Amino acid sequence: PMATYLAVIAVGNYVRLENTSPGGIPLRHYIFPERQTEFITTLDPIIGPALDWMAGYFGPYPFDTFGYVMAEIPKMSMETQTMALLSTNTFNEVTTVHELSHMWFGNWVSLESWADIWRNEGFATYISLMWLTRDNPAQLEASVAGWRVPTSPTQPRLAPPAPADFLGYNSYYASAVLVHDLRLTMGDEAFFAGLRRYFDDYGGGTASQEEFQR
Repeated sequence: PMATYLAVIAVGNYVRLENTSPGGIPLRHYIFPERQTEFITTLDPIIGPALDWMAGYFGPYPFDTFGYVMAEIPKMSMETQTMALLSTNTFNEVTTVHELSHMWFGNWVSLESWADIWRNEGFATYISLMWLTRDNPAQLEASVAGWRVPTSPTQPRLAPPAPADFLGYNSYYASAVLVHDLRLTMGDEAFFAGLRRYFDDYGGGTASQEEFQR
């Protein structure tokens, strides 16, 4: 099952790189030859471990394979399903992990309404920070504190975003703060158990805001 916005066709001169995650998930990437060495030395070593790390929190990786395909599209990395689109100018660990986390948040369970975009982007933003600070919880809290800036009083974080703000600050960073606060309020055991049940119940389809909260 796949939401239509998650399909991609890429045509170009690529090098195909293949390996597996430590947990055995097949990985295949299509990389421009001139970026191959950079990819192998900077991003390839983290992809498999990050995938298995996420599976430990959210349940088994929901698809058969995973990988990235590069494209010359400025600032347009995207979570296209099982073969994430990686822009040549967002070629970094944060973006790579962010798009990988969408395989659960947005791909395995998609949104019933775009009004709930916070659920895709807030979690992906927060998960990439969890990964970067996985050995330093104090840094996680400090980074979240830096995102606690005043939001518009007329635009609460869970309100449907205006078209101009659809991919704005609230959808990513203010929503990641909300995810963090939800985790602190519930405690890790209930928080992650609830997310695993969410994926068990709605995987392969869509879920509404009410279904997510339940």
